[in-house]
Amino acid sequence: MNYKMGEVEVGTRVECNGARGTVRYIGEVTETNGLWYGVDWDDSQRGKHDGSHNGVKYFTTRHPTSGSFVRPTKVSTGITLEAAVRDRYQADTTTSTQVTNEFQRTIKAKFVEFVGMEKIGAKQRQLEFLNIAVVRGCGIWGSDEVNLTQLLPRLHHLDISNSLLTSWVAVAHITCQLPSLRVLNLSGNSLRLPECGHELCGSTKHITHLIINNMLDYTWPHLMSCCTMFPALTQLKVAYNNLVELGPIPPKQLECLEELDLSANSFTSWTQVNYLGTLQRLTAVNIRNCQLKYVEFPDVPATEKTSLFPTLEALVLDNNPLNLWDCSAELDKLPKLQKLVYSIDENVTPNLPEFIYARIQNLKALNHSPVTSMEKKESELFYLKSFSNEYYNSGGHEDPSEASLTQEFIAKHPSYLRLVKVHGTPVDETNFKSNKSQKLKDLQKIEVTVVTPDHPERECCVKSFLPTTKVAKVKMMLKRQLKINAAATLTLSYYTKGRENYEYPIDNDIQELSYYSMQNAFTPKRSEGYRKMSEGEEYDVMTPLGPLTPSSCSGGISASSSTEFNSRRCYREVPHRLAGKGRPGRAELDQNNIYGLLYIHEDGNHQARLYRTRHILSDRGRA
Repeated sequence: MNYKMGEVEVGTRVECNGARGTVRYIGEVTETNGLWYGVDWDDSQRGKHDGSHNGVKYFTTRHPTSGSFVRPTKVSTGITLEAAVRDRYQADTTTSTQVTNEFQRTIKAKFVEFVGMEKIGAKQRQLEFLNIAVVRGCGIWGSDEVNLTQLLPRLHHLDISNSLLTSWVAVAHITCQLPSLRVLNLSGNSLRLPECGHELCGSTKHITHLIINNMLDYTWPHLMSCCTMFPALTQLKVAYNNLVELGPIPPKQLECLEELDLSANSFTSWTQVNYLGTLQRLTAVNIRNCQLKYVEFPDVPATEKTSLFPTLEALVLDNNPLNLWDCSAELDKLPKLQKLVYSIDENVTPNLPEFIYARIQNLKALNHSPVTSMEKKESELFYLKSFSNEYYNSGGHEDPSEASLTQEFIAKHPSYLRLVKVHGTPVDETNFKSNKSQKLKDLQKIEVTVVTPDHPERECCVKSFLPTTKVAKVKMMLKRQLKINAAATLTLSYYTKGRENYEYPIDNDIQELSYYSMQNAFTPKRSEGYRKMSEGEEYDVMTPLGPLTPSSCSGGISASSSTEFNSRRCYREVPHRLAGKGRPGRAELDQNNIYGLLYIHEDGNHQARLYRTRHILSDRGRA
């Protein structure tokens, strides 16, 4: 490599045997001969003292053991960016062999062949077509009189981390010659701050992605001072800078910032993080591996959205000493949060992922695992059921408008009422549990035959359930019994003996089986069940319909494990007419004169079957 020994002065960055440091003293040392450099090494364990020798203080060091004296011939002042790029991509013809040998050692294989390495190497040697240049740790001190615009006209990404650059002025001298440059990595450098960063904006205004991790002795104000040189910045990484506190964002600074990486720093207060909430375009923040102990948005109460972070969609919080259950209530205040990364230990809090999906309204992915709308709904229903007793014991009511919840419950479950408005109130089980006289043996079990239409090869089996058994528990038991994947979506329906062609959906996981009249709790005087109805079909009678309740409790449950399957019950207006015998003319169904309960059954092929329930009420008679 072509090292250029420049004129060394105090403040010059030098390298010796792979260790980098800053010259703090040039001169003689007592009781020795010749010239010495007093170097303050970046690695505090590299030196031997604090800049003193035989009781005489020659220079000041960053650490008590980071200083030492070296001869000028032992250090290097580095090379230019042009020399580093040529050495890396043109002069080195052994790259392919080195990569192959290193890969062999990594995977412990004797024979490895890379196809196309020669072609890639030939393309990279044409510097005018080079898009990415990685010259990390090559000892670059800056650029000389060579025109980098002609040498690297298409360079888009430049990595000059762990170099020997001394100031931001040297950086600006490089970037001003690379108009196509957008991504700049300066991590691990010790750069003197500019007296006026705005004066360098003309040389750095085209940079949109800046990486300044592990900058020696930089504080938050120092980092903000550097950012004044980059008005178009959209991505900023300032990890591993040992930041113990942040601070307010200066006016008209980082106005275009969308992604920010603050990982592996040492601040502990979420108040510091809230300073970033004024950034109006910020969509992603990485605060991994810091020392945060809580999350708090004190500007709004528990059930409202904060004005901070108005566009934040992704947040990384793993490896922080946080209680995610408590934090999730605060994170729900973020109006657009969709992706969250956090370290979860389900041994501490069982079912925590499901609860987090329910508690954070707009959450769509947890730990990089996306959630479907169906899984989101099931998590919300499960959350409602899990804390239903606490809801009713805290002043809840089956009619949410009459609920008078305690402040303690609202603070602990701020999203509960929102979910109640969406899915309805859960069943109040507090009265049943308090009534100790009710014995399980007094409840007549429902005996059903289980069949699987999607898998006719499975044999039918007979199961017995209590009327108070939840549908969710029935699904769980059937999955174990039939050896169905626990992650599969199970859809249930049932029919009664003698009416095998009429299926009734079981479509609400938080309801009990008795809700679907699978016991003789109520039987109308006369019921004709479900029967198919086609468009334009005429009926011999039209009477208002009451609720359908099968007259028999024994029958079959039909289970489908197809993830494409969807079953739902709905009331709809019918676009065609129904003719009534004995009535003049024709009558249309409308909202004020309901003559039919329609059930839409959609299978995996999206083919709809239309049913009509018809009840003959004794007080109306037959026309």
